[in-house]
Amino acid sequence: MKTTYWMGLCSLTWAQYNLYYDLRSFNLGFSMGANYSQVKIQYNSLRYAPPSPNAPSEILVEGIPGINLGLIINKKLHKYFDARSVVSVSLQQRNLYFRVGDSLYKRRLEASYLYLPLLVRYKSQFYKGYRVYVIGGFQLGINLMSDKRVRDNPDLIRTERLDGQWVAGVGIDFYLDKVKFTPELTYSLGVRNIYDPTGTRYGYVIKSLHMQTISLNLQFE
Repeated sequence: MKTTYWMGLCSLTWAQYNLYYDLRSFNLGFSMGANYSQVKIQYNSLRYAPPSPNAPSEILVEGIPGINLGLIINKKLHKYFDARSVVSVSLQQRNLYFRVGDSLYKRRLEASYLYLPLLVRYKSQFYKGYRVYVIGGFQLGINLMSDKRVRDNPDLIRTERLDGQWVAGVGIDFYLDKVKFTPELTYSLGVRNIYDPTGTRYGYVIKSLHMQTISLNLQFE
């Protein structure tokens, strides 16, 4: 009698929170969200000693919100560990303003990245319909924007096509009746200098650019 009671109680709990997702060794899903990207700039020595009044004395960076769309691939490794990849397309933009005297000259740094990440996720114990987790790893970024478009537009700054980025983040899995819903916040930092000074009027001032992006994504499995 007691065994039947506990089996019924467990069945009710699992039905209520739909823990079926954690029993499966392989899951698919989709992700959508927003990003805010910046760049870390390293200046040449000219930045500190402009050779003429016509040389820029400062560069201001303005981040512009963008969007992310992705496909989730999740492989269960252990009760608390998953291998995870969110293959995604990320539309990003930053505006760079070169200050020359009292004037500002605007140049856009645009990108349409295809991200191919390899991540490891560590999950907490299940509690009342949710789990919290931390996630980290590395991702390869491929800029899909046409080189010709950038080359033919003097208002755009050129960058290298490939980038590599470290990724770290946190999230919460909510186990709903029909779906597992996950808000996730991540930060990524580029490890490569992606700057290409070709065609930028004041490009000699910049020595290197490294990507920085904060993303808030809503995931469904």
